[in-house]
Amino acid sequence: MNLIDVVIPLGIGLLLVVRPQAFFKPTGSQEESTKRSATLRKIGWMLIAVGALYVVIVVVRSGDAA
Repeated sequence: MNLIDVVIPLGIGLLLVVRPQAFFKPTGSQEESTKRSATLRKIGWMLIAVGALYVVIVVVRSGDAA
């Protein structure tokens, strides 16, 4: 597992949490837009959790190699 395996979910997750509007076209009502943003933020938090898990795995594996 390389550093890029950690950076990809963390980067996309952070972008989803900070700017979920960047991932969809603002069509429809304000309520739909808010609902999409909330859903994308939840997905972003899950990706951040996956990235954190990858960090733990990388740290544990590097400790075993030393």
